[in-house]
Amino acid sequence: MFSSIGLFKNTPCPRQDDCSLPKCIFAHLISDSTAAPLGGLAKEYDPFSAGDVAEPPPKRRRVESPGAENATLRSVKLRVEPANSHPSLKPTGNGAEGLTPTVRRSENVTASVKEGSSAKPQQRKESPKSMQRPISPPLKRQTKDEPTTAKPSAQRTIKVEPLTPRKVSKAPAVFKTRVTVLQALHKQVCDQNQKMIAKKDASTDARLTNQEAITFALDEEELATRLGEDIYRNTMAQKVLRIKKMTSDEWIQRVKEWKTPVNVKSDVEAASNPAIPGKGLSSDEEVAILPHLQTSLIGYEKYGYVTQVVPKSEIKAAMAAASSAGGYEVCDRCGTRFQVFPGRDEHGRLTSHGTCRHHWAKLNRAPTSKSTKILGQSEATFPCCGQAPGSEGCTEGETHVFNVKDPKRLSLILPFETTPGAKDEAAKSPLAFDCEMGYTTLGMEVIRVTAVRWPSGQLVLDVLVRPFGEILDLNTRFSGIHQEAFAAAPEYKPGLEYDPEKDGLRKVASPAVARQLLFDHLTPNTVLMGHAIDNDLNVCRIIHPMIVDTVILFPHPRGLPYRQSLKYLAQKVLNRGIQMGGAEGHDSKEDSIATGDLVRKKVAERWSLMYHEGWRFVDGKPTQGQSTQHPDSQATQ
Repeated sequence: MFSSIGLFKNTPCPRQDDCSLPKCIFAHLISDSTAAPLGGLAKEYDPFSAGDVAEPPPKRRRVESPGAENATLRSVKLRVEPANSHPSLKPTGNGAEGLTPTVRRSENVTASVKEGSSAKPQQRKESPKSMQRPISPPLKRQTKDEPTTAKPSAQRTIKVEPLTPRKVSKAPAVFKTRVTVLQALHKQVCDQNQKMIAKKDASTDARLTNQEAITFALDEEELATRLGEDIYRNTMAQKVLRIKKMTSDEWIQRVKEWKTPVNVKSDVEAASNPAIPGKGLSSDEEVAILPHLQTSLIGYEKYGYVTQVVPKSEIKAAMAAASSAGGYEVCDRCGTRFQVFPGRDEHGRLTSHGTCRHHWAKLNRAPTSKSTKILGQSEATFPCCGQAPGSEGCTEGETHVFNVKDPKRLSLILPFETTPGAKDEAAKSPLAFDCEMGYTTLGMEVIRVTAVRWPSGQLVLDVLVRPFGEILDLNTRFSGIHQEAFAAAPEYKPGLEYDPEKDGLRKVASPAVARQLLFDHLTPNTVLMGHAIDNDLNVCRIIHPMIVDTVILFPHPRGLPYRQSLKYLAQKVLNRGIQMGGAEGHDSKEDSIATGDLVRKKVAERWSLMYHEGWRFVDGKPTQGQSTQHPDSQATQ
C-alpha cells in the first residue's frame, strides 16, 4: 500500500476504538483518565507482575521507533489540543485548566498530567472478543515414563484415475506399449477380484472396487518404469503371469499388503536406491537374482547381435561376393577405398594407397545448454584435435584398415558356434568378459580375451590371441597392446597354471583356441555379461543364450543404436575412473571388473523392486509370496 502523507493526522478517526487498522491515517484520541492514572506516570503492563493485575489496554502496532532519551520507558510526544478542537470535548475552565491533554492511543506517556482536571472521561467500549479469549497453556513436554498413544494409521487414499499410464520422468517404452501391458495387468487383477467377489466367505478386505483395481495396476506399472526398456517388458510380463497364477490365499495376502497405508512414491524411491534393501545381499543371493536381469537377444539382430548360426548356403553366397570384389574395401578410419593384399603383393605391400590420415576420435557436439536456445547448436568437432568436419586428419596410420560386421562374411573366417553343453551340467559361476581387437587383412579380429568371475572379480582367463590374418594395426590406443609386447609374448600351454600379473600374458594360436578356453568356463545356463557384448561375441563367433549387456541395462536416452560408453557409466554410476591411460589404451581386465560392478548395481535395484513385490529368500532362492526375515538381517558379505 502507499504511505500516508499526513493530511488527516489531525482528524479524529470516525471508528475510534473499533478501528483495527495497524496504521490508520486518522488521529486516535483518548482522555487523560484512560491514558494515565492521576498523580503519576502511566505504567507499562507487566504480565509477570505478582498479585491481581487489571487487563491491559488493547495495543496497536508501534509506528514510530523509540527514542534514546529513556532506556527504561519508551518516550513519546504529548500532543495537547484545545478543548474546542473536538466537538465531544468542552472547556472545563480558564487558561491552562481549560485544556484537556490528549495522547496517541498506542504510546506511553512520559510527561505528567496536570492534576485537578475536571474533564469527564469518555466511557470505553468493551474489548474485542479475541482479547477475552483465554490463552492456551504451553505444550507439556512428554517424559520417558509417560505412555505414548499410537496414532491411528491412515487409510490409503484412492484417487479417481483413468486406466492410462502415469507420467514418469523417463518412460522405459513408448506410450502404446505401456498401455498394452497395463491393460493386460489390469485384466488379470479384475479376474482375481471377480473370484473374491464370487466367494461369499471372502473378507471384504480382499475385494477391490473398480477404481481400486485401476489404482493397483497403475501402482505396479509405475514401479516397473524405473527399469530399462527390456527389463521393464520382462518385469511386466512376469507380473501378469504371476497374478494370473496366484492362489486365493496369495491374492488375499497381496491385496492386504497393497491396502496398507504405503506411499507409492516412497516405494519407487526405495526401489531406485540400491542401498534399500539390497545393500546386504550376499554373493550367492546376487547370483540367484542375476537371471532376472537376463535379456533375450531375439529382436536385436538389427543392432548387430547374432542369435543363430549362419547357414552354409549364405556363407557360400558371401564367399562369391567377396571374391568378386577383388579385395577392395573402404577404410574404417578415413573412408578411402583401397585394396587388400593377403600374403602381400609383388611389392611387399599388404594394402594399397599408402598411409592413412584420420581422426582417431568420433565426431562429437558440445553438450546442450541453456545458451543453445539463444546462440544455436554448436558445430560438431573432433575431440582429438578440435577441428571441424572435413579437415585433414590429425593422426597418421601406416596402412588403411577395414572392419567387417556382416555375420555372413564373419563366418567365412570362423563360423559361429553355440555354447556347447559341458560334461558337468552344474551351473558355473557367472562371468564378465571383454575382448580387445586389432585390424588385420581379414578385417577386425580378436587379439586379447579376458574373463573374470562374477561377482568376486577373480581372474579366470586372460590371454593374447594370434589372429588369422596378417596384422595391419594393433589399435593400441584402444586395445592397449603394443607391437613389441605382442611379438615377445610366450606361447600358451594348456594345463599349466600361471599368473598373468606376474608371468605376463601368454599367446594362444588362434581365435578358435581362445574361444574353446572360454567355453571351458561356460555352460548354456551360465550368465555371460559384458558391455556392448555383441562386439565381443561376434569377434569370438559365440552364440550364448544367457546374456546380460550393460548397454541394455543402462540404455542411451535416445535408445539403440546409440550407446553410452563404459567409461561414462563407470564414472556416473560407480564414481570410478577407468580407461585413463590415454594413448596407452584400455585394460580388458579393468573393463571386465567395471562391467561386473555395474551389473551388481542393477541387481541391487532389481532386488529392491522384488522385495516390495513380496519376494523373499527361501533356502537361498528368491521366492514370491514367502514371509521371511528382512534380507539385510540374513545376508552376509
